[in-house]
Amino acid sequence: MPTGPRKARPTSADVARLAGVSRTTVSYVLNKPGDRPINEDTRRRVMAAVRELGYAPHSTARTLRSGRSNIVLVPMPQLPLAPTRHRFLEELGRELTDRGLNLLIHGDRTSTGIEGARAWAELRPAAVFTEADRCPPEAVELLRKAGVDAVLLHGPDPQPHAPTLVMNSAEVAELATRHLLARGHRRLACLVPGGDVAALARARFEVVTTVAGHEGVPVQRVDCEFGTESLSGTVDAWRDPHRRPDAVYAYNDEYALTLIQALKDAGLRVPDDIAVIGSDNLPLGAALRPHLTTTYLDLSPAAAATAAAIDDLLHGEAPTPNLPAARPKLVIRDSA
Repeated sequence: MPTGPRKARPTSADVARLAGVSRTTVSYVLNKPGDRPINEDTRRRVMAAVRELGYAPHSTARTLRSGRSNIVLVPMPQLPLAPTRHRFLEELGRELTDRGLNLLIHGDRTSTGIEGARAWAELRPAAVFTEADRCPPEAVELLRKAGVDAVLLHGPDPQPHAPTLVMNSAEVAELATRHLLARGHRRLACLVPGGDVAALARARFEVVTTVAGHEGVPVQRVDCEFGTESLSGTVDAWRDPHRRPDAVYAYNDEYALTLIQALKDAGLRVPDDIAVIGSDNLPLGAALRPHLTTTYLDLSPAAAATAAAIDDLLHGEAPTPNLPAARPKLVIRDSA
């Protein structure tokens, strides 16, 4: 059904008239925020006009003019996203927007190496920010040859072929283990899930065994899948006090809450019979009883550090090398 003539799309000239500035000023505010000092009042007027008019720059035209877009491409992480990672990406998006850049999540979790780099480069991003193990030296070289001005990696260790933000997800297991040992626990168990999280679960188990081993404390490995059924045989054996650990690191909060339910079903009390600690600081852990003790990576400073590093690279400057982006934190509640 006809709805009348379509309204003309607002242009940069419309923004300039409403803000009382030149089109060149509008272009610098929107496209080159770091290249020329812009009065803060002027910038606010331009952005207010942009919002009022609903103006959106034509990304294709901008790419043709500058040779690249203002896109910061982040491949979808291969591991399921914990709430802290969701918040990090949201904060990173806001930090990049303040710098005139746009965060774009590339939805293929499997893209990696040379093939992944080709897929990312097709979108002509200004920058790529991804896991270090997905972007080896040859992939970084391909991206740079394709015109990607900034390649920033993140992972547990610094990389020699590109700037790296150090983010070690296994550190939450170390902090959890040290907490259990400090509480006097000397018979530990560790859940090791399979599936998509198997690699990280094994890494966390290795950390638990290393830290506990320094104090001569044994660690029982419990391979499992998600669900109380997968834990029923192990929990049934733990009814015997002589076969029972006194504390369990449960890989993450989802598995910890599942384990607590399985222990309750078996008539075991948390933390009186077995203490349980998780990771990720899920809100549900603070709502259910016993309230879940947990560890998590504090990513609050990481978004600003990441955006600043990308901005530095885009302006031809070296970012602070191998800046630690996250620190593990402990939230002590009732379960351990």
